[in-house]
Parts: sequence; C-alpha cells; structure tokens
Amino acid sequence: MNQIRYFCLLNGLTSGANDENLGSDQAELVCISTIILNLELKKIVDCSEHIRTNLQNPTFFLQNFINEFDEKLNNLKINAKNNELIFVTNGALLLRQALIPECTKKYIEIPSIKDLNDIKISLSIDEINELSSSMYQCKLMNLIVLRMLDNGYVFQNPEIISRELEKGLCSINDEIEDNTIVRVRGLPWQCTDCDLAKFFIGLNIAKGGVALCLSSQGRRNGEALVRFESEQQREMALKRHRHHIGNRYIEVYRATGTDFLSVAAGTNNEAKEFLSRNGKVIIRMRGLPFDSNAKDVVDFFCRGENSCEIVDGENGVLFVHYPDGRATGDAFVMFKTEQEANKAILKHKEMMGVRYIELFRSTVAEVQQVFKRSQDPKNFHSNSKDILFPQMSVLSPELMAGKVKKDCIHLKNLPTQCGIDNILEFLGIHSQHIVQQGVHLILNSMGQPSGEVFIQLNGEQSSQNAVLHKNGKTMFFMGQKFSIEVTQCSGEEMNLVLMGLLPSNLINQLPSNQLIQSNFSSNTFSSLNQIPSFIYSGGSTSSAQLPIISNQYLNQGSTYSPLMWYCPTPPISPSSYFLPSHLVPFILILKNAPFDITSSEIYEFLNGYDIMPESIQILNNSETYLSDVLISLHNRAEAERILVEKNYQKIRDNLIEIFLSI
Repeated sequence: MNQIRYFCLLNGLTSGANDENLGSDQAELVCISTIILNLELKKIVDCSEHIRTNLQNPTFFLQNFINEFDEKLNNLKINAKNNELIFVTNGALLLRQALIPECTKKYIEIPSIKDLNDIKISLSIDEINELSSSMYQCKLMNLIVLRMLDNGYVFQNPEIISRELEKGLCSINDEIEDNTIVRVRGLPWQCTDCDLAKFFIGLNIAKGGVALCLSSQGRRNGEALVRFESEQQREMALKRHRHHIGNRYIEVYRATGTDFLSVAAGTNNEAKEFLSRNGKVIIRMRGLPFDSNAKDVVDFFCRGENSCEIVDGENGVLFVHYPDGRATGDAFVMFKTEQEANKAILKHKEMMGVRYIELFRSTVAEVQQVFKRSQDPKNFHSNSKDILFPQMSVLSPELMAGKVKKDCIHLKNLPTQCGIDNILEFLGIHSQHIVQQGVHLILNSMGQPSGEVFIQLNGEQSSQNAVLHKNGKTMFFMGQKFSIEVTQCSGEEMNLVLMGLLPSNLINQLPSNQLIQSNFSSNTFSSLNQIPSFIYSGGSTSSAQLPIISNQYLNQGSTYSPLMWYCPTPPISPSSYFLPSHLVPFILILKNAPFDITSSEIYEFLNGYDIMPESIQILNNSETYLSDVLISLHNRAEAERILVEKNYQKIRDNLIEIFLSI
C-alpha cells in the first residue's frame, strides 16, 4: 500500500434527517464541506463548502461538487488512485448511507474512495468559531486528526467500500453470525442479486451474501436474505426499511444465520462444481425439451446475431434432474462478462425445437435452492408407469367427462406455438378451476397443435364465468395479438372431438341426446388403440387400467373422475400447470374495499406477500357501493399470515375485513 499523504475531512447535511439518522429517509444532500490536510506538513491546503440553493438541480449539485473536487486534486497534484488521499468522516453514515447511494441513484460516477471509521472523540479540543454546522464538523475533525498525529497515532487499515457484488459458495456447515443477516421483502419478481446490491450500495455485502428466495413452485417470491460483513453495516441496512426499488417500497427486517443457510447453502457436488467455474453471470434456462442435451444448449446460444459463448462450452451446462435422473426442463449456464450475459438474455423466448425457452438472471443461492428442491422426495413425482391405478371400464364416455354438464370450455384462434403456460396465463384466475390434467390440445393431421384446446373445469359455473370474462379477449404472444374465441361445451362434446368422432366446428350444433348413443361404434373402439400402451395392464381392453387420479376441486357425488390423459392428448409436462394437493391455491376475501378500488392499490396493501400473478378479482356491489376482492395465494401459511398481519387495516378510509375461503 502506498504512503498516505493527505486526509480529506468530509462532512455533509441532507434536507431531512441528520446525525445518527443520516440517510435513513433518502433525503438529498444540500451541503457538503471538505478540508484537505497535508499530513507531512500538518497543514490545511484547502477548505471549501458547497451549499445547494433552492433553484439548483440536486443532480447538478452533486455532479458539480465531484467535478470541482477532482479538478482540485489535479491542481494540488494529489493522486487519489494511488491511495495518496483517503477520506475521514465522523462515522460511516455520510458515505455509506447518503453520498454513495444518492450518486448511484442519479447515475453519477464517483471515484473509488476509502474512509476511516469510528473515530473516537476523546481529546480536549478548544471551541471552534464556525456558524456552518457542516464546516464546523470538518474543522473539528481536522483538529482531532492533528492532535492524534501529535500523539503518535498511526492511521491504518482503512475500511473499503465495495462497489461490486462478489460471487461465493456457502456450505451447510458454515458458521454465520446472526447479527449480520437481514430479510428483504417486497422485491419485484424480476429483481436480481445485482439490483439488490445496488439497493444496499454503500454497504459491504459478504461474498456470496445475496440469496433470493423461491416459492413452493420454484419461482422467486419477492423475498431475499442478505449477509453483511459486520453488525454495524447490518444496522445501517435496517435503516433502509421502506426505501424504494422503482415504485415498490422494500421492507427490511432482522434475520438469523440459520435462515440464510436454509436458503443459500447446498450439498450437491454437481452444483458446487458448476458454481466454482470461472464465470461472472449465471443464467437460468426454463422450459427445455426433456430430451435436450448440452450440445443443444450450446447451439442455442451460438446461433443468430446475438451469439454468445458459455463458460467451458458443453461441460459448462448444468441440467437439473429428479432423483431418478429424469430432466425437470431447467438448466443453468454461466458467462464470463456482463456483455456476454446481456446478449444471452436477448434470446429470451427463442425456440429450441418446438418449445420456447425462458431465460432469467440467476444467483449462486438460486442454483442451490433449485437443486435441493429437485432432489427433495416431497417434490418428486414418480413416473405413471410405476403407479398402480384402480380398474375402470373405458367403454362409458360419461365416466370420462360429466354427462351433459357444460363444465368444459373450447378455445380457438390460439397461436400454434403457444404452450400450456401461455394458455393458463391468458385464463388468469379462471385457471385455478381446471381439474387435474384437464387441458387437452387438439392436433392437426400432421400431429401439430391446431390452435384449439379443450379445458375441463370443476363445474358449469366456472366454465360459464370463463366464457363471460375471456371470450373475445386478446392474447399477446411473441409480439403479436390474437383474439381468442372461448365457448362453453360439455364433456361429451369434448370427448367426441378428442376421439376424432366429431369435427370441432360442429360443437354446439348437435342435440345433446344425439351426441352419444348407449353403445360405441366401431370407430370408437378403433380410437382406443391410440391410447399409450403403458395404460393397459394386459392385452384385453376389458381389463384395461386407466391412470385415474382424484381431484380435490370436484364436488362430492360426481359421477366421474378426470383422466391424466387419453388419446389423442399428448403427455403434458407435470411442471406445466398441475398442482399437487399441498400446493392448491388458497383464496382470501377482502371485504369492505372501496367501490372504485384498483389492482395497484391491492398490490400496495399486500406488498411483500406471495400473491399468485394476475389473481386479483374485484367484485363491485352497486347497492352497498363497496367491493369484495378475491385473491389467490400459493399456500395456506401465506394466507394465514396475511389474515393475522393485515386484517382490520385500512385502504383509504375503509376498514378491511379478511376471510379465508376454504
């Protein structure tokens, strides 16, 4: 380290909170005072104060101060980059909580700087005649430093302010101090670890210290755990409670080392080997074909004008799999630079074969979490070949889909390349009423999607509501608009089309009593030959075993059970939309809401909670001039947490009552 020749004694004031609360309210700096002290001569070489006027733009004020300070150093021939000068402040708040965060927010470039922390004022100093509070602090620090130098004190080990987030691995056996961890809530779903580091800019986050949390479905839930280098910096981080990222305010709470390890630590050797590679940015791939290999992934990123190179090529692709070796459709890759990663992200939703691939920036902790989830027996569903299903006759279509109840919907004009996820996103809250494995794609003569789909819901009212709200609505897909036709139909009509006995354009044109006679024709039996062979336990159709699964959505007393799949519906990825029983959505009802309440007000009211996307349904009551709001959540624990924490709180002047719908 080069010899330190100068101190810059620095102090400042904001338009809001100061002293021990400096920077906690995100108020802007209005006064900055500096004294440059030559340590060899023990002499002040510059003393200046910058005060922002009421008419001066805050961004211009900061930029002007930094430009003038750089020019001053050049005139004094001080080389700050060689550590000839370091900053001395009265505590770390000015730099860590005010100056650096404000410059970052306003995209003002500042040089790397250092400070001395926790200077103890224990010397007897004569009274200083100075009216300006900021300059008074600077002159006081000047006298303190001179007195300490006279007493033989040596300033050393300056505290470094980190400007970049460092990647690092965390083991389950690591010992982490509880007083260095915070839990962050209310993050935007697209928030990355770099965004979170920017939120805490000025504070030193430990190596590998950002762990974004995943929901029970493996998606980011708006929470994260952050580990800082010291307790002092954790306390400063807590003062950023309810600061903003974009338009969202962020909640910051204390957490423990155990909380952090439960999210960030992992034991999978394959994941550890991947994370130890020499790369800077991790990208998560989702929606991969189950038979894809490393070469397919490398070719995906190499093709086209946004070609980019994966670290270590084919050896650098990390596929996620279940305990039995089956692929989950997820993979991770790593890139050496931000530029390469930015080009890779531009390939989001490009096609690999017949499937579009989703790309997201990821983190070390997310890799660990995804691997832990994939290997957890609770999240593992064995192949249907290994399940013993009860016997059931295949000759009665009434057992396939509810007699003449119109509990199905028929969607037309869909993009031929759209997947199950796109259809569920289009249906929004209505998708929660779909019975298990109730989505059936109609294929054309070439075996490709035709742009039509049948969906079986849990009742006539559900299908009627879906038609009422979604018929004629627009679906946006790959930059194009598609007007979707949604009609109500019965299970019998759906079965006839799926078995090839009725063209889909004749739906609703035949009387219900003519749809199916008491006996099947020969065509019906021939269509059964197309059912996947693993469904049969023997050679005789009379003893055939179909994969029947129970459905918690169906009313008791229903005369049929839905099928996992049957001809000609292709097997569907179990990760696409089927929810295991322990992941069934839970509905909350918010009563007494304002009549003209908006979705944004509800999201603000429930900021930080794991609400299912596009699940808010507002029901206006013109008689009471109030509204009821229905909200879907991924699990009961989150619903109960909202019930406990938000019940009887106000939206505007209305006292909100919250009920759990079972």
